[in-house]
Amino acid sequence: MSSYGSYISAIGVLIFLYGVFEAFSKKREAGANPWGEGATTLEWQLSSPPPYHQWEQLPKIK
Repeated sequence: MSSYGSYISAIGVLIFLYGVFEAFSKKREAGANPWGEGATTLEWQLSSPPPYHQWEQLPKIK
């Protein structure tokens, strides 16, 4: 049973390493809001990469 678990873990590590390799090789920039118009929390209100001083005024949190 533990051998099956180790095989599943090894497959997971290979998938992760492929994702890391693909991310570094393609070097795509992240979009400002990949979740669309429905994501309105503070972290999605900034551009990507965020500026040094993010907000001129503190935003009001609902």
